[in-house]
Amino acid sequence: MRALVLGVVVLTGCTPASISFFTAEPARVVAGASTQLSWSSMGAAACRLTPGDQPLSVAGALTVTPAVTTDYGLTCGAATASVRVEVDPVRIVRFAAFPVTASSGDLVTLTWESVGASRCTVTPPGREGPASGSMRLRVTSTQTFSLDCDGATASVTVAVTPGLGDPLYSQQWHLLNTGQSQGRAGEDLSVIGAWASVRGEGVLVSVVDDGVDLAHEDLVANVDVTRSHDYLGNATADLAEHGTAVAGLIGARDENGLGGRGVAPRASVASFNLLQDSTSANELDAMVRGLDVVQVSNNSWGDADDGTGQLTTADALWLMGVERGTREGRGGRGIVYLFPSGNGADGRFVDDSNFDGQANSRFVFAIGGVSDDGTRAAYAEAGANVLVSAPSGHRGARYLVTTDVTGADGYNSGRTAGEPANPHYTQTFEGTSASTPLVAGVVALLLQENPQLTWRDVRRVLARSARRNHPSHPDWSVNGAGLSVNHDYGFGVVNATAAVQLAKDFVAGAPEKTFSSAVAQVNQAIPDASATGVSNVITVQGSGVAEVDVVEVTLTIEHPHSGDLEVRLEHEGGGFSRLHPQHACAPGRNGQPACSPLAQVTFTSVRHLDESGDGRWRLVVRDLAAQDVGRLVSWRLTLFGR
Repeated sequence: MRALVLGVVVLTGCTPASISFFTAEPARVVAGASTQLSWSSMGAAACRLTPGDQPLSVAGALTVTPAVTTDYGLTCGAATASVRVEVDPVRIVRFAAFPVTASSGDLVTLTWESVGASRCTVTPPGREGPASGSMRLRVTSTQTFSLDCDGATASVTVAVTPGLGDPLYSQQWHLLNTGQSQGRAGEDLSVIGAWASVRGEGVLVSVVDDGVDLAHEDLVANVDVTRSHDYLGNATADLAEHGTAVAGLIGARDENGLGGRGVAPRASVASFNLLQDSTSANELDAMVRGLDVVQVSNNSWGDADDGTGQLTTADALWLMGVERGTREGRGGRGIVYLFPSGNGADGRFVDDSNFDGQANSRFVFAIGGVSDDGTRAAYAEAGANVLVSAPSGHRGARYLVTTDVTGADGYNSGRTAGEPANPHYTQTFEGTSASTPLVAGVVALLLQENPQLTWRDVRRVLARSARRNHPSHPDWSVNGAGLSVNHDYGFGVVNATAAVQLAKDFVAGAPEKTFSSAVAQVNQAIPDASATGVSNVITVQGSGVAEVDVVEVTLTIEHPHSGDLEVRLEHEGGGFSRLHPQHACAPGRNGQPACSPLAQVTFTSVRHLDESGDGRWRLVVRDLAAQDVGRLVSWRLTLFGR
């Protein structure tokens, strides 16, 4: 019997296309924001998205950025679905000013918050900012500020009380030299442009001096009485004429109808009257007092032996103080210490700034002085350690106008012709004691602009932005990093506006690198009265110092009359430094010249700034006068940089 096999036919019908889901996440966005469309379909070969008729796969996700509320349609075969994305328009939630009533010259903070904008622009000054943020602007008259955030607008008005001016400002040639003192127009600090953005707000400068008249009418708004310190406990203002003049150059208040103004006319000033009780312990204290709040330390004092041609050493406790201050001050960024280059260059026994114990320290900035014609003031000491220069006055009555102690007890006693009629002010202040606080004021502006600058960064900013004054001076040279430098002027006269601009975007905080060579035992005779002299080379390799900050040379020379000697440091492919010039020395007790011995003496130089630390460093010692013979015993090179 045969089996019968029957064939079975299965008939399948067509499955209709369907969309499992079509979503937008998020379904509500602000203008300019994106959302994600997601979908999945069945039974279709492909899908299309509208608007735009864009082909899509049967399942997937797509990011879209709708400009306005949009209905998106999805078609997969015969199946359709839609989803709406709500777009909120750009809007400004808040635009405010603080304060809304200000005095001329005040800083006003504008704050804003917007939704849906990518960027916002504040006018004036037409400066762009983020969608939500803040901006500080200085006001000099009533001003309406406008905010535009991708088409959305708002405005706020700041009412400004007109400034009262500063009656002595027009005489302060160091701030704006128009030739009013018969000097050369333009020989000033170039500070006007910097004041548009910074005037020292929030920066505390200590005036380490003989004291400050804390109640002076043109200082009282800026004096920080709580941070000031009286080392005597009962000092009176009439003993503080020097410090009061210094404080006025830094921070006399602007736009108050009184006196002149300081370089940083809104900075805070604290008085440390060290010079009325200058013990070693007090020197240390004055350098570290207010370690957490003092940002700039102005010291218009130093070597008491100006005009002797002799070397002095700084007090060990003082040195401990400035080292600690640069290491720990300002949250580890370092207090900026400024000292004069010295006033001993115009006598019979000319001093060099490298001979001054404080100015010679690598922890301080040594500041030179120029007159109103841009040339070195005759008393201002030159040196390889001089960083920059600033106006200090010279040539008769062409000195600096600043604050004096209240009443007739100070410089303006009424006996000097040409003094202001108001005895609270003087026009006779001069010296590198005067140029130093001008630079301290500029440093206050820099630290307001960029509080992250370390004390070493400030040195670099001042040097790189300085103006080459007195261009015909024969000592100008270019170091290995392309920077012009001069023993009389350092890197030139401070240019406050250029310095603030450079500080604004300066990449701060590079850690310090150091290198110390072994001691080179030379033990060679120095030829007498010879232009050739004796030299020795230390070759540095792998120092890790890519850009030099400061160079120290520690040397020992045996010579009966060190004033005969010129000592130079030369860097192959770089610059050179005159560490010790030939000079006359004041007589000692026996009536003979008493020049300082050079035994383990350290000299500093900033002239190699930004040069590479590696290479051949040559020490050259020349005896430029007859009758005395000496010996170069040894020397060592130490590099500090980054």
